[in-house]
Amino acid sequence: MTDFDLLVDNLVERHRRTPLLTLPRRVANAALLGAAITLLLVLAWGLRPDIASASATLGFWVKLGFGAGLAVAGLAALLALFRPEHPAPRRLGLTAIPLAVIVAAVFKEASAVSEAELVALWVGRTAFACPFAIVALSIAPAIALIIAGRRSAPTRLRLTGGVIGLASGGISATLYALHCPETGMAFVATWYLIGILLAVLIGAICGPRLLRW
Repeated sequence: MTDFDLLVDNLVERHRRTPLLTLPRRVANAALLGAAITLLLVLAWGLRPDIASASATLGFWVKLGFGAGLAVAGLAALLALFRPEHPAPRRLGLTAIPLAVIVAAVFKEASAVSEAELVALWVGRTAFACPFAIVALSIAPAIALIIAGRRSAPTRLRLTGGVIGLASGGISATLYALHCPETGMAFVATWYLIGILLAVLIGAICGPRLLRW
């Protein structure tokens, strides 16, 4: 048995002695702290002017639910990735739920409007700014989750970094929706998803360096 194997075994034993709620509490606190900072930034940018009327529409809640669903899937997977003895996190399969919902919403939208209207909804007014805004807003929750990860014992650092990007990107996309004036489901399915995937990519690239212990 190598020194690395002994180290992992010691970490596994240490985590088995850790109270069961310690890790979920650590992840939840990190997510809440990152979300609170992100919310303050969104409020500084300003809420969409029609948020009162928009909140009465199904599309508004689908847009929020898309980001929130991906964030929940990422956070659930991190509960496994932050513990060295756990197998590959099957909870990432939860991402299929928000993805299926947004695809269904796009098809419903496409059946209700003309092709020209669908293209207009897809591009909107902020298509090229949206992904970068989501990435920028994901920084605070990503930092908080990285700190939580460094206090744990992840061994698959690139995967863990990518999932941190998924969770933080989902959090930022959810809160960015409070500012974003776009209403098209095709817009959300494309540009929101691109922003979240960029956060995943950045997390996967930076994970091995930032999560190393």
